[in-house]
Amino acid sequence: SNGANITDGIDGLAAGTSAIIGTTLGILAYVSGNTVFADYLNIMYIPNTGELVVFMAAFVGACVGFLWYNAFPAQVFMGDTGSMALGGAIAAVSIIIKMELLLPILCGIFFAESISVIMQVTYFKYTKKKYGEGRRIFLMSPLHHHFQKKQIPESKITLRFWLITVILVLATFALIKLR
Repeated sequence: SNGANITDGIDGLAAGTSAIIGTTLGILAYVSGNTVFADYLNIMYIPNTGELVVFMAAFVGACVGFLWYNAFPAQVFMGDTGSMALGGAIAAVSIIIKMELLLPILCGIFFAESISVIMQVTYFKYTKKKYGEGRRIFLMSPLHHHFQKKQIPESKITLRFWLITVILVLATFALIKLR
């Protein structure tokens, strides 16, 4: 949940990434609730997950609707409450459909953003204790702000993170079939 919150620093990044992940979770919820697909993919059949498909469709619709006004330059902002709710909904649905172990891959952008903050803070504290002054790994954390400091436009960063999320979604689907 905090990974989604950290990602909410550039216009459209959290909502767009969450919409892509939400679509994937909706598909996985449908597959989990269908005996034929669940048997074919060798995943656990969970009855009545069709209701989660409806929830995820509403989730994605809300993200896309919000994205309409939040794309660069943003006219409306989500804030911590909204971004934490996105992360919480993603986590809750993945737990309900018993695919929570896929989250580090599926939510790789959220994971990378969180890890970048942890690395930056840990390294800064370590070097401050060792050398008397703190040093940084990234120009600024979380990761998307590092790229902003390198003068990459916000829209380009957002689009590239969305594309990486699509690649991670494909990797998640491949992992399900390859197990």
